[in-house]
Amino acid sequence: MKIVFFVLVTAVVMTSCNWINPSEETPSYIRVESIPFSTTSIQGTSNQSFVDAWVYIDGEKIGTFQMPCTFPVLLEGSHKVKVFPGIKLNGIASTRSIYPFAQPWEATINLIKDSVTFIHPTSSYYDNLVYASLENFEDAGISLTETSLSDTVMQRVSVSDNPSNVFEGSYSGMLVVDTDHDTIDVRSNSSYVLPNTGAYNFLELNFKTDAPVVVGVISNTSGYSVYHPVLILNETSTWKKIYVNFTPVITREYQAGSFYYYFRMELPDGMTEAHAYIDNIKLIHAE
Repeated sequence: MKIVFFVLVTAVVMTSCNWINPSEETPSYIRVESIPFSTTSIQGTSNQSFVDAWVYIDGEKIGTFQMPCTFPVLLEGSHKVKVFPGIKLNGIASTRSIYPFAQPWEATINLIKDSVTFIHPTSSYYDNLVYASLENFEDAGISLTETSLSDTVMQRVSVSDNPSNVFEGSYSGMLVVDTDHDTIDVRSNSSYVLPNTGAYNFLELNFKTDAPVVVGVISNTSGYSVYHPVLILNETSTWKKIYVNFTPVITREYQAGSFYYYFRMELPDGMTEAHAYIDNIKLIHAE
């Protein structure tokens, strides 16, 4: 199946069904709990954070609904439904989008007035994607290295040291700064030729951190490199999944021959030490 290129648009997420006017005809209802995701052995973790269901029936958009959700439709009988998984783009709650790398679920369902039809959509990656970088920190060698701006190096932390600091598997990556080493700046070992004509480029990762972490790309053009910060990972004591949209900066820097991705953390004022934990890095783009 070929990937469908969506315009990443924001959505008003519907969390209530009170907007049906009592004077209107009796609706049918659809219930969606979640959208499970599956991967193959070469696609890395199956963990995703799909927060919304973008629902289309017979080709018409019904709405964007925060899961779990039950929503009304003024239809009955047999209809074709399509459900796209939705994400918080760049981790921002107000910027909801279909995840362009996740396939929609399609089925024909039977709707009954004043009854709830439960549907169980699933998803997986589109076939024609490139997994330019997969880093789960399970191997001894880390695919990130410190730059000349860094005071220290990235480390691996083991589940035997502290299980809460490993998202899944046996290891995660760790960034540490303290009063003697107040800046860590690491980039991917390899640089990547990424599509710069508007095709999507995303960095997926799981993280938790007690200090802000900058995520971005480094463009390489004619012998010099330029940092382009894309977003900041905010402090969180629990693991979160984020989808970093590199597409705008890659498209803007079309003259660059290749790109690194990078992470940078500085010791905040008033702290003597700070840690960030990262797992399941995926740099993905369309062919």
